[in-house]
Amino acid sequence: MLQISHDQEGPFPSVCAKYVRLFDPNRYAVTTVYLRGDPVEGVEGKTGGERVLFFLLGKGSLRGIKFKAIFRLLRLCQKERFSVVIAHRYKAIYLAGVISYFVSIPLLLGVAHEHHVFNRITRHLFLTFWRRKIKIIAVSNSVRDDILTACPSLRQQNRVFVLHHGLDLLNSEGQLKSRATARQALGLNNDRFVFGTVGRLVGKKDHRTLLEAFAKANVDDSILVLIGSGGRESELKSLAYELQINDRVLFLGHLPDAAKYLKAMDVFVLTSSEREAFGLVLLEAMLARVPIISSDAKGPEEVVGDVGSLFRVGDVDDLALKMVQARKQTAADREQQVELAYLHLNKEFSSAAFHGKFWQMGLLTNLAE
Repeated sequence: MLQISHDQEGPFPSVCAKYVRLFDPNRYAVTTVYLRGDPVEGVEGKTGGERVLFFLLGKGSLRGIKFKAIFRLLRLCQKERFSVVIAHRYKAIYLAGVISYFVSIPLLLGVAHEHHVFNRITRHLFLTFWRRKIKIIAVSNSVRDDILTACPSLRQQNRVFVLHHGLDLLNSEGQLKSRATARQALGLNNDRFVFGTVGRLVGKKDHRTLLEAFAKANVDDSILVLIGSGGRESELKSLAYELQINDRVLFLGHLPDAAKYLKAMDVFVLTSSEREAFGLVLLEAMLARVPIISSDAKGPEEVVGDVGSLFRVGDVDDLALKMVQARKQTAADREQQVELAYLHLNKEFSSAAFHGKFWQMGLLTNLAE
């Protein structure tokens, strides 16, 4: 089995690892290729499988027709003759599709991690006309619905499936720091009430709404912690000053394995826009047993269900109200909420659930044993 990932940034090593663990190593030798990015210590071990290859391609090499990437992957596929290829994100799906024109690939799966992946006419035609054997796995129902809106013919062809992300609960829980240890590591006072979030400081995460709502809520004993870096950092820091909350907002930047610090938070807040297709960090907050406030964007709402508090996307007043309510919540109510969330996580988003849902699709049924 060959797995192709655009890069090794963010959650993709752990995402790739989940797909590696789907396959019995006694029957499938799994090779994972990261197209871009220098090798980072620990990525090979985190990904797993028989081999992890780093193609070290430059940013420009994945634009246009992508000759260099096609040539290298084609040589690999000609040598190995993979029976299954799993490609994450459109560029990897495109590359795998082109290669399948020259080399037989019995099962080619493309994993769609975002909305609007196939809205462009060129991508629509690639999937529906030129490479009709590609089957698509959507990470949420909302991504599936988006794909079927763009490519309605795929519904009759039964080529789109849904497979939510999953967490290795036992392993991930063992990496969590205790509340006291996490707070000490982040330099947080044990007496403060902490609203927090983890994510890149980019437009679709809508941290502006979070800052404005925090200012409007005006919960005196609370602070707001943002873990992550990105292009909006300077703008958001300026906004914190304008709102006169800069003394109660901490920008902690990028932290490796940030999920291990989640117990430092009293409430986890996700303010993502409708562009958010899933929200893996919501699963990590459930695992850490931290109460959740999330936007009701289709992806996150699908994850949270009725085990967290939802506010209307982009609605500062609604989020501020939910933050005030969260601060007033009793310890007993918080405990009940997080335990329900943990049960929801275990049932719907555990490794066992991920494994079971994949094999129930029957995608490998027609492959030769």
